[in-house]
Amino acid sequence: MAYLQYFSLAISPVLLVVGIFLLKNMLDVASFKNFRNSILFGLFGVILLLLANYLIDLRWHGALRNMRRMAFFVFVVTAFSSELGKFLPLRLSSYKLPSFKGPIEGIIYSVAIGLGFSTVATVLFAFGVIGTERIHNITLFLFLYPFANIVFSIVLGFFTGMGKLRKNTLIDHSTGIFLATFLHGVFYFSFITHDIRLLVFIIVGYILVSIALLYRAVQLFNKRD
Repeated sequence: MAYLQYFSLAISPVLLVVGIFLLKNMLDVASFKNFRNSILFGLFGVILLLLANYLIDLRWHGALRNMRRMAFFVFVVTAFSSELGKFLPLRLSSYKLPSFKGPIEGIIYSVAIGLGFSTVATVLFAFGVIGTERIHNITLFLFLYPFANIVFSIVLGFFTGMGKLRKNTLIDHSTGIFLATFLHGVFYFSFITHDIRLLVFIIVGYILVSIALLYRAVQLFNKRD
């Protein structure tokens, strides 16, 4: 593995340190117990992705012969199993905390889970434990993957948090996991197809989506206060 790829493995932990610093200094969080637990949940959330990859390897032996298999591998085996691995701890643990009151808390806990997830996942991708050999420019993929996971986590956390404010919890949660799965799948697919224009379009779209959801989450937080 190239030196740059080794360096990329440190991005998620560094982003977690930055996140802890921001929470401590900007939001004046006294206890990081729940945040720490979210990170640990993310670390173990990779198990679903590992299991999905293992089962599909038993079935197909890594042979993605046509577009139908490719789409299933990208959007179900990789993207959906990853987002489900993040959603379950977010919904079953963080969501039940007294401090979890809306989208802003959903985003905070979800990003912690997502960065914990990408900390392990980038290592597994780098050493070929999961994923496919068809990924083009694996170094760029490893560098962008933690940042992409932040976007997926913002989407997942926002809609999960909206479930606290509205009665249609099932719709909000389903929207979050399936939209995050779609964004994850498109990101992964762009590296398999080696479509740089698609990747650039995706990055711009991710930035706009993240800004819009964060802005709305802050609005709802200010109205609540």
